[in-house]
Amino acid sequence: MTNPHPSTAPNSFPPESLAEKPSRLLWWLHPKVALPLTLLGLLLAAPFLYRGYRISRVPDIGDPFNVEAFGTVNIAPADNAMTQYALATTLLRKRGYSGNADLEIEEKARTQGWTFASEAVAKWLDDNQPALAEWRKGTKLSQAVAIQPKDFRFTSTLEVVLESREFSRLATLQAERCAHDGDLDAAWGWLLADVRASRHVEQNGCLIQRLVGIAIFYRATDGIKRWAAHPAVTPDLLRKALAEFHEADGLTPANSVAMKTEYLVLRNTLKNAKALQEVLGDGIDVPWGLRSPMLFVMGEPDVSLKVFEHLFANILSEIDKPIRDRAPSAGGSFQLYDLPPGSAACMPARELDNVVKSAVLAGFTLPAYQQADAAMQREAARRATVSLMLACQLHHRLHGDWPAKVEDLVPDNLAKPPADPLGKSGEQMRLKRDGDDLVIYSVGLNGADDGGNIGDSAGANPNEAPDQGARAKYPKK
Repeated sequence: MTNPHPSTAPNSFPPESLAEKPSRLLWWLHPKVALPLTLLGLLLAAPFLYRGYRISRVPDIGDPFNVEAFGTVNIAPADNAMTQYALATTLLRKRGYSGNADLEIEEKARTQGWTFASEAVAKWLDDNQPALAEWRKGTKLSQAVAIQPKDFRFTSTLEVVLESREFSRLATLQAERCAHDGDLDAAWGWLLADVRASRHVEQNGCLIQRLVGIAIFYRATDGIKRWAAHPAVTPDLLRKALAEFHEADGLTPANSVAMKTEYLVLRNTLKNAKALQEVLGDGIDVPWGLRSPMLFVMGEPDVSLKVFEHLFANILSEIDKPIRDRAPSAGGSFQLYDLPPGSAACMPARELDNVVKSAVLAGFTLPAYQQADAAMQREAARRATVSLMLACQLHHRLHGDWPAKVEDLVPDNLAKPPADPLGKSGEQMRLKRDGDDLVIYSVGLNGADDGGNIGDSAGANPNEAPDQGARAKYPKK
């Protein structure tokens, strides 16, 4: 008879799934299985864990200033000097010469007098009269923006800004020709235009613009020194020049403007994959397909973006202050400021210095901010020097001699004695007779009075001189 319950028969066996096959869970938990899988999982997770660790090391403090407010400059095209400069650039004509000998003649005509100008130099200047006329219109304006700060990237082009150097060369040549022809008023007008253009180049721009503007300013003020020593320059013309120079000098932007714009350059570049790829395309011999995963594992660009927040918060806290009022340097590779605890949201300077070194993109893209700051400090000294030099030349015209001290210029020529922008405690600019000339100087970046050593001797580099200043030449008849 057939058993109605075969599963309960004495000789029946348990189901194979229960009797012989181990549990699937126990199989996965077996050391021979679980350990390799765990190691594989950790290996796969390691890049993400390491990335998270690197990002977590740097607190997110947000942008160090109001990016939205700073990023857009509200200015009509008709009021923007760069609009006029761009038009002038389309009219610019190239030199008919390029050899070193011809360029040296051009420079000699600019720095020693129009009598040294060759026919080729005169022709280049004549060919560019239409361009200079359009450029001059722009110099009469007060505001300029080449690129809106919010749109800046490393790959942004600054053609109009760079061509401003060529217009500066032309304007100073034009001033020398006017002075040679006896029209000192017209000569001053061209030098003033060059000073104003240098301020426009610096306005609302990045560090490159600031450095280009400084170079143009130095060329213009070298011309002003020559012009002011011309014996035919009258007291009335010097008074006019002094007032107009002060007005033009007032167009100089704060140091923080270039630094804030530079922050946006870095921020926008790191947040834009295409722009970042273009920046990193030069100088690193690794295909982007390999470089991108490497940067991801290193926490980039997030780490560098956060590092820049701290770095610029540190810099911007002090950059607009005179050297004497700034916090002391903390040393290290980036010479950050040793700020009092709690005075800023950024990390302590020494800790931040180490973090910056470990941020791949920050180290690769970070410009030499200390050198730029030094250039801006030297420019501040030059600005104070030129103003004081014009006042001293006016004093010489009125009294037949140089002032014995800065106070002698107040109140007739200056409203108040000019403070040395590089001084340690608000001391005044310095005067020193040197033969028939007068050396007007600031203590320089070292903060020490080196006796008026401004590096204006043959072969010397004024930027490397211990003092910063200018020589007022005796206005010989």
